[in-house]
Amino acid sequence: MLKSIYRAMVLSRAKSAAHEVLKYMDDNTLADIGYSRHTFVEASVKNVMVDFDNAQKEKTAPVNPNLVGAV
Repeated sequence: MLKSIYRAMVLSRAKSAAHEVLKYMDDNTLADIGYSRHTFVEASVKNVMVDFDNAQKEKTAPVNPNLVGAV
C-alpha cells in the first residue's frame, strides 16, 4: 500500500515538474528533441512509469521452474 502511495506521489511530481519545464522551453526547442507541448508531459510521466516497472522487475526473485506449483 505504501508503495502505491509513493508511486502516485512520484508520478504526480513528475507531471508537475514537466509542466514547469514547459514554461522555460519554446516550441522550437521541443521540436528539436522530438516533442510537442502536448506530448512532452505524457512522455515524461511514461518514462517514470517505465523506470518504476523496470525496478520492480529487478526486485522479483527468480523462480525455479521445477518448483512451480509445489506450494
